[in-house]
Amino acid sequence: MSARPKLESLLLVVLLACAAAASGARAAEADLSRPGAGGPPTPVRVNLYLAGLYEISGADQTFLADVVVQAEWQDPRLAGDWSGLRGMDLDKIWSPRLQLVNQRGVSASLPQRVEVDSSGQVRYRQRWWGRFSARLDLRDFPLDRHQFDVQVISMGYSRDEIDLIPSPERSGRAPRLSVTDWEVGPARIEAADFEPGPGLKRQAGVHLAWECSRYFAYYAVQVILPLILIVLMGWTALWVEPSVVTTRMSVAVTTMLTLIAYRFALGRLVPNLTYLTRFDYFMLGSTIMIFLMLLAVAASAYLVGTDRRPLALRIDRWLRPGFCVLFAAVLLLSWWR
Repeated sequence: MSARPKLESLLLVVLLACAAAASGARAAEADLSRPGAGGPPTPVRVNLYLAGLYEISGADQTFLADVVVQAEWQDPRLAGDWSGLRGMDLDKIWSPRLQLVNQRGVSASLPQRVEVDSSGQVRYRQRWWGRFSARLDLRDFPLDRHQFDVQVISMGYSRDEIDLIPSPERSGRAPRLSVTDWEVGPARIEAADFEPGPGLKRQAGVHLAWECSRYFAYYAVQVILPLILIVLMGWTALWVEPSVVTTRMSVAVTTMLTLIAYRFALGRLVPNLTYLTRFDYFMLGSTIMIFLMLLAVAASAYLVGTDRRPLALRIDRWLRPGFCVLFAAVLLLSWWR
């Protein structure tokens, strides 16, 4: 036999094998209909567990977390004569196609497999680790309090087809979490259907939600106290003899530049917002006070230069307590809840 007939025979065998594989794939796909299709919704019990919370970023409005999901449903077509549990690939059977809604760069830690017992009870487990998105209202920063959640939906199925049942008794969060600058409240699981877009059918879903509040003491020591000391550093210019113009101006200008540099250094803590936070109001009030003090120092220098030093001294005596009273008002308005 020549080489050409052999090649044609080999190609024919490959084509037949591909056709058989495609036919088998179509047959397998036809078996992936949900149990009891056309009847009542298939119940799927879901529990979510927050195993780890490592970081909450206000700058990009995300949090880094480790979430465990477990789902159980009944599929009589998988029942058989065996004891114990049987492992199967998830893509070989019907599943509720659980997907994360608010994930932003999440990876699965476990293989995509299920456990099936002899009665057809299916159990699916997965562990997701990565970043999740969150919508934060930062008007009270750093006294803010937010609700975070992880939402899981049954992709492509409405509540009329899949009944995702939250399982509170096996959901929640780990007793100890790695995040250090937030106080984390208890986690609760609830039904939360998802609307992909206007006019589209709502998809069955659940979410695990919890509240977090910042530890204000950390920002009070690391951020606010240094700012108070910077402002008081500028206040010392009023205690310098009005005739020493260079020293007074140097203190005022240095304080202003330090405030501006400090504001840029802290800008990474929050995103670019269309509104002002508590911290912004405090920074704005402090900056205005230092600017007014700079004007007062310049006015005193003018008075000294025009031989009106006694008037400059009287102004300083009034400004010293007045500055403290005004700064106390700024503090009260900025941080009083």
